[in-house]
Amino acid sequence: MSSAGALPFSAIVLAAGASSRLGTPKQLVRLEGEPLVCRAARLANESGARSVIVVTGASNEAVAEALGGARIRLAHNTGWAEGPGTSIRAGIEALLADTSRPRDEQAVLMLCDQPFVTPEHLRALVERVTRGHPAAASDYGGEGGFGVPAAFAAELLPELLALSGHQGAKPVLMRHQARLALVPFTEGLLDVDTPADLERLGLSRP
Repeated sequence: MSSAGALPFSAIVLAAGASSRLGTPKQLVRLEGEPLVCRAARLANESGARSVIVVTGASNEAVAEALGGARIRLAHNTGWAEGPGTSIRAGIEALLADTSRPRDEQAVLMLCDQPFVTPEHLRALVERVTRGHPAAASDYGGEGGFGVPAAFAAELLPELLALSGHQGAKPVLMRHQARLALVPFTEGLLDVDTPADLERLGLSRP
């Protein structure tokens, strides 16, 4: 569960891409027998998220079937091919459409292909925003820079909605860099893009 005093948050798992370089849907690649998209949703739930929204696009039906009875809400992004900004918008729109959402609720953006995310890391991001930072991002270390998973205060949600199709969340993080909190996550650069990544990370095809 979230730490005492932490603001409520919902997690948005971006799982809409076509995985063209991998040649198979990365959402369904397995780590210890569990599809990556299911793992991401499970970890988000375990972190204490009030709700977990999974944004689908390519392989929508297969991803939805894999998630099965997971405690999630699906948001299908029909414009997924236009870029990641459309999936971020679809997730935020689904979040804002939830009439039970607390007004001060944060949004945590995460990918489905970062296998080393933990509930503790997600909670650490949320806690930084609770302390007054407008956003908190994962610090990849060295020249790796920073990025998602990242937590955004409620007042930044309109900025995420305004992203264009080809943009990820980085422009919003950069806009608030002076007050951006960074949480170490050197494993954040270990994601799944090519067949070589499967072997390197000990993953198996669907």
